[in-house]
Amino acid sequence: ILKKLERDTVKDGEKQKSVVALDGGLYEHYSKFSTCMESALKELLGEEVSDNIVIEHSNDGSGIGAALLAASHSQYLEVEES
Repeated sequence: ILKKLERDTVKDGEKQKSVVALDGGLYEHYSKFSTCMESALKELLGEEVSDNIVIEHSNDGSGIGAALLAASHSQYLEVEES
């Protein structure tokens, strides 16, 4: 997703933050997992890019995701009917 949004590189010193929100007991209760995720992010994208990415825990992420999907689909239907 970061690559698709062109947030996988730093352009001309631009410091734009990206937030990755995730839900799950593993991330929430097992601190070693979050450390491993941050380490993998640095390995995949490099330290400069990974410093601009914040990983946050989001309670009820699946419910929020479902609401966002329903809202975006209803906007798509309005455009299709026009």
